[in-house]
Amino acid sequence: MNLKWISVNERLKQGIQLINALSTKTFNLLLSDVINIKEGETFTEDEFGKLKESLKLNDDSLQLLIQSISHIFKQSNKVIIKPTILYKQLCENIGLDAAKCEEFVKLWCNQTNQDFGDYSDRLKLEHLTWELNILASDQINPKQSVPTARIQLELAKSANSSEKEKVVLEFDQSELLQLYSHLEKIQLKFDNINTMCH
Repeated sequence: MNLKWISVNERLKQGIQLINALSTKTFNLLLSDVINIKEGETFTEDEFGKLKESLKLNDDSLQLLIQSISHIFKQSNKVIIKPTILYKQLCENIGLDAAKCEEFVKLWCNQTNQDFGDYSDRLKLEHLTWELNILASDQINPKQSVPTARIQLELAKSANSSEKEKVVLEFDQSELLQLYSHLEKIQLKFDNINTMCH
């Protein structure tokens, strides 16, 4: 079965069989190695040879194993998903055995936390106010009045925090429309994710 974030074709199914044939410890080590390889790089010839020997796989099977692990991990990083739902989809839809799913989700969570940081340190929106101002015409521009929207965000590290930070944003009409358009796209993504998760 295909998910919104990954298509499970015959080649990937073969890769999943190879993954499931590994011990959990071996899978965990290989997953960690695959995750830590930088974009565009591969295992060295020496590393590949050692893996081939220790896993007792031919070149094609080892390549498929590495590509499958890498593909599943990269695709899972392209979607916002709860770890419990990811675990369930890896087991039920993709066909990984439970122990591999558990190790995968642990490493995925660690990687996600590294990529996005600790959310508890982030500023949270406490209060929002807005006003519409019109710059009246003057002697230099007698026929021009320019409306501007001013939005003030009051941010705090936590709901109880006495330390507040105020951010004031000012927009003309076209800038406000652009912001609105982006917010609509974000809301649509939220709606799609909520639909997928329920």
